[in-house]
Formats: sequence, C-alpha cells, structure tokens
Amino acid sequence: MPNLEDLQKQLYIPEKPSLPPVEETPAKKEPPIEPPKMPKDIEPSPFVWKKIWVGFGVFAMLSIIIGTFIFFRGFYAFRKDRVEISLSGPEEIVAGDTSVWKIKIYNKNETEIKDGELVFQYPDFSKPILKSGEMDEFKQSTSKQTVGVSSLAPGETFEHEFSAVVFGGENFERKAQAVFKFKPSSGNISFESVSTKSLKISSFPIDISLDVPKETISSEEIEAVLHIKNESESKFENVRIRFEYPSGFETKLASEKLYEFNNVWRLEEIQPKEIKDMSVVGEINGLSEEKKIFNVFIEGLEGSNWRVYKEISAELKLIAPPIVVYLNTEPPVESFSTGQNAFYKIIWQNNVDIPLSNLTIKVKFDGDAFDFTQADFAKGTFNSDTKTVTWNQNNLPDLFGIQPMEKGELTFKVKIKSGLPAESNASVTVTIESTTKPEGLSVSKIISSQSLNLEVK
Repeated sequence: MPNLEDLQKQLYIPEKPSLPPVEETPAKKEPPIEPPKMPKDIEPSPFVWKKIWVGFGVFAMLSIIIGTFIFFRGFYAFRKDRVEISLSGPEEIVAGDTSVWKIKIYNKNETEIKDGELVFQYPDFSKPILKSGEMDEFKQSTSKQTVGVSSLAPGETFEHEFSAVVFGGENFERKAQAVFKFKPSSGNISFESVSTKSLKISSFPIDISLDVPKETISSEEIEAVLHIKNESESKFENVRIRFEYPSGFETKLASEKLYEFNNVWRLEEIQPKEIKDMSVVGEINGLSEEKKIFNVFIEGLEGSNWRVYKEISAELKLIAPPIVVYLNTEPPVESFSTGQNAFYKIIWQNNVDIPLSNLTIKVKFDGDAFDFTQADFAKGTFNSDTKTVTWNQNNLPDLFGIQPMEKGELTFKVKIKSGLPAESNASVTVTIESTTKPEGLSVSKIISSQSLNLEVK
C-alpha cells in the first residue's frame, strides 16, 4: 500500500515564485598586508666603541697572562732566568794595583740546582792572586779558574771572590767574565748564565821625563837624558823604552845598549820605587828655526806584540849659529885650470846681540891639487902635515873680538898644480870657532864651518 506522504507529494506540486534578477557586485579588493616599518638604526657613539675595544684588550691580555702562567707553571716548574748571577768589581784602577771581583749566584727556582760549575775568566795580561788550594782550579794557558758548585737549594745564594793584579797602559780597557753552568735536579738539561764586567786602567804609574836642550845650532852634538821612576808598589816585567828621533838626528853614543834601529832600550823588569836614568848623544842637523821633536814610548809586551803604555815628547829648536862663516872664490868661479892661481875669500859675521871674542879660523885642504910652495896665506900659520892654515888674534888682530852683527873678512891665494890627471877636484873647508862662550847662550860651543869643492880642468 502506498505511503500517504508519498501520495501527498505526488498530488501537490507548489508553484515556484519568480524572483527579480540579482545583479552581481564585484568584491572590493583589500590592500596587501605589509610588515610594520622598523625604527631607523642608531649607531653607537665613539665612547661606546672605546669601551668595547678596551674591554676586548683587557680580555685578550688577561687571556695571554693566564695562558702563559698556566703553561709555564703547569709544564715547567724550573726556569733558567730564575738563576741570577751578578759580577761586581771596580770601574777604574791604576796599572799594577790589585782588583777584587765578587760573584753572587741566587737560585730563585723551587727546584734544586745540581752539578754547578763556575768558570771565571781573568782580564788579559793580569796576574791572578790564588789562595791556598786554588792552583788545581787555575789554568795558566787560558787564565781561567773553575770553582765547583755541587748543589744550590731553592732560595740559596752562592758567593765567591777572585783577585788579580791588573797591568796595561793608560786608558786601556780590561774585561772579566763569569760563566755559571748548571742543571736542575729534576732533569739532565744543562743551562748557562754569563756576566761580564769592564775595567778601565786610569793611569800607568811608571813616570818618565826627557831632558833635551831647548835650542841649539845645526851640526852640533846634543845629549837627551831620560829619567824613569816606578811610583807603584808593583814590579813591572817585559817593558821596553822606544825612542823616536827627529829627522836629522844621528846617534853617536848611549849610556845603555840600544837595540832595533839604535832606538830601543830593553827593560826586563823594573822594581817597585826603582829609579833609572839613561842618555843618548847624537848630532842634530837641520835648518835655522826648524823644530825637532823627540818622542819616547814605554811599551809592554802583550802576546807577540808591543803596545804603547805611555808616551812623552820634548822639543828642540834649531837657531842660527852665533857666528857664521862663508867661503867662496874671488872672483866666484865654477872650476879651476891647472897651473892657475886660486883666490879664496872668507867672510864671518857675529849673529848674536853680544860680543864674541878669541876667534880662530882654520882652513883645511883636501886632495893633491894644491901647490903650497907658491901660496900666500895672509900671515896665517900653515901646517904642511895636516894641510891646514890657522889664523887667530896673534897673526890677525881682527879675531880678538867681534861686535854684534859685525863682519870680518880675509883673502888668501894658493896655486893649482900643473899636469894633474883629468877630473881632479880642489876641496877646501873653513871653520871659525870662539874659545870663549858668553853666558846666556844655549849652545855648547860657538862654531861654524863651510866647504867648497871645485873641479880642476
């Protein structure tokens, strides 16, 4: 049987109402959603940057310090630089005096030091002063002394002194050196610490002085006297005196034997407070007003070389001779002919401001070119053995005396022989001398001479 509800639906069909047309309205577009704007960045001020960098630097420094401390403390309990060595001594000394050096070694580690060895190097050319029992520690060939330091506990100090007589010249510098070799007790690695001390020699105590004439004339013999005195309490060995002569000086005689080039006097040793003198005699030649310098050196032997320890000098001045003599032919000629009469003229002059008296003139003939049988010597006395003519106040009154700047002259004649061999020479030397030396003159004698040598054709 059909369902009532279904029958009703079939019988009743409602009419659909008509609705007005609906116009579609376009949907309004919403603007896109944007992120909110951020505020503009504000840069930090310079002060803030400074604080940042300071903080960074402090942090880095602390990191380094802490790291270093941890490294060394953590991995190395012993440090070489914590073994301190100091060498003290005088800054200056007089040659021949004793110097004392003090050495201190301080172990600042927390570890003991073992097998220590202290080597002290004495200054060059010094003389060590060794105590009893120290000879085995010293090596003469190296001038080194070795002292053993078996152990040095943490915080412990080792001290030792070394002494020596120091030699050398003025302003020489000498050096002493201490070397400490050691090992930490916890290992076998060897370490070494070094300390050096310089020492200046302020003076050399051997006093020297040289006496020479203040002035003299050329061709005169002079004496140079050297005075030596050891002012110290020490003995000096391997010392020599060296003379440096001026040009024109020729050694004739010395009070002590001279070596090398007649200018070295050897002193094997000179005792404390000892005084020595020596003299050298020689002839000096040069020009008027020329200054001659004599130098004297005290030298010490260092190794294979001689070094100057001290030097002095003295000055001598050459002056015009008090009296001067000139010789020439009359008239002047350059040569003679055989059989010719030769005329000679002598002129002399007083060069000082005081009178000179008792003059003597001598003329000496050299060679066989002269015929004295026909000579005219103007009252001079002729000696045929020495071929010399002499004039003095007895045969020439003008030679009794001569006033300041006054001149005198004489002429004599001698014949040149005939038949002489080719290339013969006629040589004549004239000398004038005063036998009386006035007071105030520095020369030892008043004398002057000149030679003239002419060819005979």
